[in-house]
Amino acid sequence: MAKVKASGVILAGGKSSRMKFNKAFAEINGRKVIDIIINKFTTFFEETIIISNEPELFQDLGVKVYTDIYPRLGPISGIHSGLVNAHNEVIFLSGCDMPFIRMELINYMLKKLGEHDTVVPVIDGYLQPTSAVYSSKCIPLLTDCLENDKLKLTLIFRELNTVKLEEQVLKQFGDVKELFLNVNDPQALETAQKIAGR
Repeated sequence: MAKVKASGVILAGGKSSRMKFNKAFAEINGRKVIDIIINKFTTFFEETIIISNEPELFQDLGVKVYTDIYPRLGPISGIHSGLVNAHNEVIFLSGCDMPFIRMELINYMLKKLGEHDTVVPVIDGYLQPTSAVYSSKCIPLLTDCLENDKLKLTLIFRELNTVKLEEQVLKQFGDVKELFLNVNDPQALETAQKIAGR
């Protein structure tokens, strides 16, 4: 099957403060979360990259690693670096702690982009900017935010031409809570083991 002409970008910033180790390397059934995501992405996307300010941790995973262009400014910086460094005009951005995101859902989101700037899921009324599709048209706004200290991520969607996907749409791809589960603390890891065990 031909790969999708988009880049899969894995955001591996974050301090993992709730885990006592880097959450990307949490294991579910003996497989690291980051490996699960890379495996899904490399079979689907033309290109898969990781954005991290600790690139040395991710050197041996077989995909290119880039750092933030504007370091230490949070997720906006990671999205910006993903868009600037990706070879494709369109990226799907995922946190490094989301093992259950489904490629069918990502494919649906990519198709929804059209002439828009971004496609973002909405769960429990909250935008999910670290599981979203972005076009390179977002770069000027993101650059402006980074240079002018406007770092509240959810605010960028007011200025971007955004498609919001509500839960009733997301539900057709599975249990929304599972699809978007962040394995970012020991309790979530326990939940993930149970899901994977099924």
